[in-house]
Amino acid sequence: MKPPILVCPYNRLLLDQIGGHDIVVRVENPPDIPRAAEDVRCSGKALHSVIIETRQPLSAFRPQDDWVGIPIALFVPGMGNFRDVAPWVGSIRDLKMHVYLSAGDRENLTSCRVLASLGVTCCLVFDTTEPDWEALSDLMTWAVFAPSSHAPVEPFHHVAVHHNPGAYVDWGVVYFDGPGAFLHLDSAGRVALSHRELQNGSFITEHVSLLGDPFENEGYRNALNAWRHYFLSDHPCIACEGWKICMGRFGMNGRHAPGCRAFASDMLAEIEQYKGRQQEEQAERAPS
Repeated sequence: MKPPILVCPYNRLLLDQIGGHDIVVRVENPPDIPRAAEDVRCSGKALHSVIIETRQPLSAFRPQDDWVGIPIALFVPGMGNFRDVAPWVGSIRDLKMHVYLSAGDRENLTSCRVLASLGVTCCLVFDTTEPDWEALSDLMTWAVFAPSSHAPVEPFHHVAVHHNPGAYVDWGVVYFDGPGAFLHLDSAGRVALSHRELQNGSFITEHVSLLGDPFENEGYRNALNAWRHYFLSDHPCIACEGWKICMGRFGMNGRHAPGCRAFASDMLAEIEQYKGRQQEEQAERAPS
């Protein structure tokens, strides 16, 4: 099994201490994007993505020529004035930059539809602010069923592609989350299971050089099966029809119930309809 990808702050000395893992590197300033990407490569690692979070809207962001070929995840509070974004949409699209927006801001739901229709991949971040579930449902339906071509809107695209009857879909990978795929490092090289646990100061080992085989780490093994605790504790989320495509993420582990329950259940029904339509189209195209 492939080792988890490491998400770490931009620190060349830290990069040199890491071996055997692909890297997601976090930077604080746009000029650091090409430097960080080059340092990851020079340290002998494969670059998965560069993450940058800013308090400025997308309209204040200016793509640069030296970002070509660098996978960028841009977290912004909102789109801002579209008139200021429009001249740069082509560059953002060509760079294949993914724009992350909070699902709790209703305006961001409209911005996602605008940007995706112009070819920009958008990712909705589900946090402590409860979304407008009706508006979110409208966006989800458009993202899955719209007849016109558009870029993915995540996590809806990921769920639609990976859903299988009877199986769970954990879309944390869209957000660099989930111990099976990602681990997170602080500037001292300490390893956490998620970005949230890193911020809370909860680590599974005191330095990445001590990690070794993650499967030999008890904290890592427990995290891989953490979803089972929902059933052991009789968590209200397990009674939700949409659990298999939500796993507690849409509603912050039930914090936003009943809105999250209705949304996840409706989304599951729509995804199953989407999959059924795909199968019918494939059958029609198959040679007789």
